[in-house]
Amino acid sequence: MSSKDILSVMKPYINNRTSLSFLPKFIIGLMFLSALSGCTPTEESVGPAIEELPVKKKVLFNQQTGGGKNSVAVIEETQGNKRLLRIVLQRGDLKSNLIHPIDSPNFVIAVPLQDATSKNLTLKTAAFEQSLKLNIDKLMARYLSPERFNVSVIIDWDKKLLQEVQLKNLPLDSDTSKADAVNEEVEGDSAISESTKRNHELKEALKTVQVSVLLDNTLPETQEQFVKKLIPAQEFFTADRGDTVLVERTSFPKPFSDSIAPYEEQIVRRKLTELLLNYVAKTDFVVNVKFSLIEKNTETENAPPSASNIKMAINLLLDDTVLPSVDTFLKEAVPLAVNFDSKRGDSLAIIRKIFPERSEDSISPEQRTALKDYRVKILEAFQTGDYVSGLEWAEKGLKVAVKRSDKIFILKMKGSLHFLLEEKDEALEMWEHVQRLDPKDEEVRQMLNNLE
Repeated sequence: MSSKDILSVMKPYINNRTSLSFLPKFIIGLMFLSALSGCTPTEESVGPAIEELPVKKKVLFNQQTGGGKNSVAVIEETQGNKRLLRIVLQRGDLKSNLIHPIDSPNFVIAVPLQDATSKNLTLKTAAFEQSLKLNIDKLMARYLSPERFNVSVIIDWDKKLLQEVQLKNLPLDSDTSKADAVNEEVEGDSAISESTKRNHELKEALKTVQVSVLLDNTLPETQEQFVKKLIPAQEFFTADRGDTVLVERTSFPKPFSDSIAPYEEQIVRRKLTELLLNYVAKTDFVVNVKFSLIEKNTETENAPPSASNIKMAINLLLDDTVLPSVDTFLKEAVPLAVNFDSKRGDSLAIIRKIFPERSEDSISPEQRTALKDYRVKILEAFQTGDYVSGLEWAEKGLKVAVKRSDKIFILKMKGSLHFLLEEKDEALEMWEHVQRLDPKDEEVRQMLNNLE
């Protein structure tokens, strides 16, 4: 700006004496503007343009609830060598943005968690280990007696992954101390899905699983080899991860039943009961099975490792009304029905006794009616000549009859029906059996004399 321009601007103020008091300040301002405008571009010091580095963002953690109203996000921002940690918290209308510089390349985020959350996660990991143990117990109980093995499960957790699971399950809009109570109220498919989700997340934090199995010395070596193959075949077991199965042997104390193998006894007893019910009335027999240790001798010491060191004694108590032919049959059928080995020391004994008469009150009205009908049908078949049907009714009557006199009557009729069918051997067997049961029966004695 030239001096003429300045004077032309000042002239109105000079003519107006009332404005002279403002003149010094105005002159100073104009001189300052003139100095600024007098600077030419060549007088400015402009350096080379620096290109700004891009900012790279990495989301380390993000959780939202309530449709995004409540959220927490941890973002790592990198710009060249500069690193920042941005933590964005939002709860309803309140929002905070915390920026923290990361000075060390080994910077570790440590998030303090509430005590209730830590306790809750500890309980979940313990429950996970216990559920895994129970699953193995159920699996092995299909093949082994429960009182002859013991299972323990030890899980080595990845602490870092476990903390991530803990962070993911940290609720933003509820009190963690009430988390258990909320979970108990959830029912149905949602509860199952949440439980499945938590278990899946916990599986991701597994480092190794160590399964220890303690087996009774009475079990054969083949059972131990089977266990070593059974457990690693399960879904939870990962050999590449370092999971292991350890099987040890020991002498288990006797259970409350005074038997060393009550589970095996129960299985054998059930099998023999099913066999006998096909040929003998359930009120006419008693089954007893007892296992015991084999005494050590030269033969047992040289036995193969697959052999068991226990033997069983089977005692069958039969009512004397049961036909003697049943004894011969059972001596051949029982060893086939169970794992019977006479060389190991297994034994079978059949004992005959007179079973006490049952009281009238122990017989149901249906049984009395059925027995009465069978007696009538046996007699009708005898009179009409339908002897084959008569034998069928006699077999059914023997399974229902309770009183000794009723059994003897049916056996007599059965012998007569066999005789009429010209089956003399069967008739002889029936009548001789009746004579042993009732030696005073003159009618049977006379039929035997005629048959001879």
